[in-house]
Amino acid sequence: MARVEGPERIAPEWWRERSTARLRDYYRVEDQSGRRYWIYREGVIGDGRGGLPEWYMHGLFG
Repeated sequence: MARVEGPERIAPEWWRERSTARLRDYYRVEDQSGRRYWIYREGVIGDGRGGLPEWYMHGLFG
């Protein structure tokens, strides 16, 4: 990786009852060839809302 921005966290509303929705941390990543990706990690270790975090590709930047 050449450059990374993030995380930008998306979380359920804190003022509501605790939900089973997992937290998402979004990152903007650029590789050494200049290609840019938008990826996110769903879940945090030990949050009590599921298993291990999983990584996903959300999109590509043109």
